[in-house]
Amino acid sequence: MDFTAIDFETANQCRHSACQLAAVKIRNGQIVDQRCWLIRPEPFTFSHMNIQVHGILPEMVAAEPNFGSRWCEISEHLQGECLIAHNAPFDIGVLRACLDFHHVDIPDLEFSCTRLVARNTWPDRPGYGLRALADWLGIRFRHHDALEDSIACAKVLLAAAETLGTESMPQLEAKLSLRRGTAGRWGYRGATRVPAPRRRVTNRRVASAPDTPASATSGLTTGDR
Repeated sequence: MDFTAIDFETANQCRHSACQLAAVKIRNGQIVDQRCWLIRPEPFTFSHMNIQVHGILPEMVAAEPNFGSRWCEISEHLQGECLIAHNAPFDIGVLRACLDFHHVDIPDLEFSCTRLVARNTWPDRPGYGLRALADWLGIRFRHHDALEDSIACAKVLLAAAETLGTESMPQLEAKLSLRRGTAGRWGYRGATRVPAPRRRVTNRRVASAPDTPASATSGLTTGDR
């Protein structure tokens, strides 16, 4: 399994207010690199509610570069990777919003979501939050720290791959009928499960027996509905 797990923490309700980002690179099912960046959000506004969630205080990031200044370094760890996040619409949304806010072209991205993978790998679980899945799988981590969340996210995906007996993202996606999400300057298409193709049913009128009135067979068809 080769991919890079990511997680963002934000300073307030605005998607472009990233204050922490982590990226954990997986090669052949093993962590080979992990990075974590503190980011000064622009504008420099923190919500008390967000601080209660992740514990990042304004003074912890006041002297850090903003996302636009960090992007050159960050992009080296994200571009060309299959990005994995738990609740990917949020994290990919933050990434796109930060790039847009800082007037940086959004590169072509491919991504998938461990919440989506988990729902289809273990359909009978009562909950699919990262904490609930990690507890069930025996993964210990500190929730809402970007690096810890990224590592936990990676471990959830590796556990799903083991359950399914798959060794790569394409194999896992094929087994679960998942379509990878994509994004770029053109827009966004989320990761999703591809519905099974509908069977084509052909209706054929049953021929009447010689001595059977046509009305007796009217409306009879063949085909499995």
